[in-house]
Amino acid sequence: MGLEFLAIAAPIGWLGAWIAGSILYRRKSGKPLFPRAPDNAVFAEAWRSGRSLKNVLTRIGGARNCLLVYVADGALMIVPVFPFNLMFLPEIYGLETTIPISDVTVTSLDGLFGKRLLLTIAGLKEQRFELWLRDQQGLRDALEGKRLLPTRLSD
Repeated sequence: MGLEFLAIAAPIGWLGAWIAGSILYRRKSGKPLFPRAPDNAVFAEAWRSGRSLKNVLTRIGGARNCLLVYVADGALMIVPVFPFNLMFLPEIYGLETTIPISDVTVTSLDGLFGKRLLLTIAGLKEQRFELWLRDQQGLRDALEGKRLLPTRLSD
């Protein structure tokens, strides 16, 4: 009975510790546990898909229908929503970032998995992201400053 209990309790305990550690890390780093787009966001879409193209691991580990993407206060934010922001997944797969809109270049791509946007981020190390959004033109307009009024968050 003791070894059977340990065989069940050890993995559950390890998983609980991993989740608790990621919650503490997010709190200490000032990252929200339940991210939301601010009221002044000029573009916002939740439950979207995307991936970082930083390396092989981040290409494989993209996010399917669990990203919040918004533009507010001169920055583009990409962040996984709860519970997908736990267990250090955003850090491992490069899924959480804040980018000044002046550093973002957008290109449309057509492919096997539908239309998507390729975001190229200028800086010390050029980074790239792929995003699958419903309102691709809305993101372009927000990044170019054409959209000045807040929008409702798309579900």
